[in-house]
Amino acid sequence: MGVYARLNRALAYSKGLRVFELDGFERLIAGFFGRPDRVPVLIQPYTYAMGIHGLSSRIFFREPVPFVNASYNTTKYFGFDFFTPVFDFYNIELEAMGAALVWRHGSEPDVDSRSPLIPSEEEFRKLKPPVPGKSGRMPYILESYRRFMDIMELPPMCYCCSPFTMAVLARGYVGFLRDMRRNPAFAHRLMEFLSMEVVVPWIDSMVKVAHPSMVVMSDAWASAPNMKVDAVREFCLPYVQKVIKATNSLMRTVLDTGSWGEREAGDPREILDVKMEMMAGNPVSALRPLFLLVWAEDYEALGVPVVREYSDEKNVCLMLNVRPELIEEGPPERIFETVRGLIRDGAGKGRFALLANLVPIGTPHEHVHALVQAARSLGRYTMTGRKLGKGGYEPTRHEPFEDWLKREGLPVD
Repeated sequence: MGVYARLNRALAYSKGLRVFELDGFERLIAGFFGRPDRVPVLIQPYTYAMGIHGLSSRIFFREPVPFVNASYNTTKYFGFDFFTPVFDFYNIELEAMGAALVWRHGSEPDVDSRSPLIPSEEEFRKLKPPVPGKSGRMPYILESYRRFMDIMELPPMCYCCSPFTMAVLARGYVGFLRDMRRNPAFAHRLMEFLSMEVVVPWIDSMVKVAHPSMVVMSDAWASAPNMKVDAVREFCLPYVQKVIKATNSLMRTVLDTGSWGEREAGDPREILDVKMEMMAGNPVSALRPLFLLVWAEDYEALGVPVVREYSDEKNVCLMLNVRPELIEEGPPERIFETVRGLIRDGAGKGRFALLANLVPIGTPHEHVHALVQAARSLGRYTMTGRKLGKGGYEPTRHEPFEDWLKREGLPVD
């Protein structure tokens, strides 16, 4: 079945045509737009996939087949509905322009903060944009997307670094903060360059290869308390909107997400409003934005009902991540009950999803199984609303990962 047929099935189901069973992808789409059969739960396999397959970071973050196959195996073994092929998306464009990376055992690489790519305005004048799709590890990303499409028979959700976070990493946090305050003209020139000569061509390259329906710019540094709302509105939002205008289409939503910090604001709506504006990435109003992502640190401080009410007001899907420390530390009973609370307060009558954005390396397998088990058993929807399961956590026997991998897994070597 083609991707558009599956999208149409999911949309029909979300609006009440419950005459067929959903697969994981369809469940996620139905959750974006309405009421699925149950709460969808998705994973960013990331370094957890690397760890349980015994891969080094230099292999996982440089070789497409091990990267995608390990991510797929992790998703299938634990029973998540869907996965996104997440790599170290804050580094790709900067590395392609010559930034040095620090590689560590058991972790993703990071831009070397001791040696900023742009130490001065003079050095910026010498900087050349990368060759889209060819510089640095960009070919690794494109080939990974091809591999994803071969396996999933779906286009991937594509990722890149937002211009604002890229500027912070290229100049250093203190350096770019100083630019915004003392030399705003330079800060704006840098943002224009990163937006239109780096990010836009890179998105265009990904679109030509992967034909994604969604491209996500991640923007961790556009968050409180790192940056105040007025600085985000002046130096970040206008350039996000430029990128969106240059790259989105009727069949593709380009948006900016990854920021957080609602708990740091006197009025959380100030930050929520900015997040919504940064996600308004499709010319068709019915298709934008697809979801509002609120992180654990914020919804725990504000209360899930507060962000649920806001998402209902804006008529968007509320997506909540499950705190990585909880998944790592457990025990399974606590994970199960926490998910129960998130579903009770957040699932509403639909437009809700759970995200395992990061599972720390070394997390016991039974903890991840408990997360998926909770979503499946507690998050079922009826025709008119939600039916919250009443049962408690009961340990379930699962085939050891190593045995499953030999029997059903894709090779990673």
